[in-house]
Amino acid sequence: MTRKRLGAVDKDAVSTLRSVAEKTAAERRGGSASKAPPIAQVAGGAARSLEDEILRLRKDRDTLKGDADAWRTAHTAGLVIVQIELDRIDDHAYARDRRYLDHDGEAWHELKDSLRARGQQTPIEVTVSDEDPMTYRLVSGFRRLSALRELRSETGEDRFATVKALVAERPETVDAMVAMVEENEIRQDVSFYERGRICCLAVEHGVVETVDDAIQTLFANSSRNRRYKIRNFTLIHQHLAPYLDYPEAIGERLGARLAQALKEGRGDELTAVLADRGEKFADASEETALLDAFVERKGVFSGKRKPQKPEALTVDWQGQGGLRLKAKARGGRVTLELSGLEIRDEAALEELLIRIGAAAET
Repeated sequence: MTRKRLGAVDKDAVSTLRSVAEKTAAERRGGSASKAPPIAQVAGGAARSLEDEILRLRKDRDTLKGDADAWRTAHTAGLVIVQIELDRIDDHAYARDRRYLDHDGEAWHELKDSLRARGQQTPIEVTVSDEDPMTYRLVSGFRRLSALRELRSETGEDRFATVKALVAERPETVDAMVAMVEENEIRQDVSFYERGRICCLAVEHGVVETVDDAIQTLFANSSRNRRYKIRNFTLIHQHLAPYLDYPEAIGERLGARLAQALKEGRGDELTAVLADRGEKFADASEETALLDAFVERKGVFSGKRKPQKPEALTVDWQGQGGLRLKAKARGGRVTLELSGLEIRDEAALEELLIRIGAAAET
């Protein structure tokens, strides 16, 4: 039997068959994946969506936490402006360096006109009350707050019912007073008398121990010359506050001369005349005219001359051997002058002083 011989292998046909087989296998694999149960496809998509949402929420949380920390820091530092109802602010929680507001002055009307036309541009400064967290204590901005209250009363408009304010953490009283003084020093609308008065009030309220401490603390940025002038007006407030009607009208020169007269002990002379008045001075010029007469020793003060110093009493004593002792006494003060002795030893000099002291005591 004759064996049939196969022909040569066609390499191109084999390659084509292999490509078709690989393609078919790939299509089968893709078809298997596409034929996955619907619940599996939904679960996979939900898992991916949930993971993306968690990442987004974490990012938002970190952003909000950073914003909250920044807000708390700014609020603590008094950098956050808030709207506060006028009746929730206590403007007399701290002693103020103003005795009154000039409601008839041009500056007052200009402030009200500006608030009426443009609204409040500069916030006031307050701190939360220790006793009532719903109440705020005014630190600075007394004029703006008072003007808004007056506009609210006059117009009844809601836009004047609140005030823009910076809320600082509860500062020490001295810090609040310094903030108030610094603002008014910049605006330069507080008299020297009011500057001296606030220093006296700081001592009375126990904020500082002495008037000099108050001047150094509240007016640390002022020149030495200005602090000296303020010191003069603390004397005026201490001696004359109950008797004066218009102390803010006292100028620097008159204040210096008035303080000097008080240092010389003439205060009772002035208070006697001021206390004898039955009514208030008609205006500031009438009061300053009286004060001028006082420092010049004119008018009702012309017969009250400065007391003369008592004459000195002098006694000489001459002893043997050239020893001489001279004593002078005036106003309760005695001065001794000893000559004619030669002492070279400290112990001997001390013994001499002891003997003189013992003799003076007998």
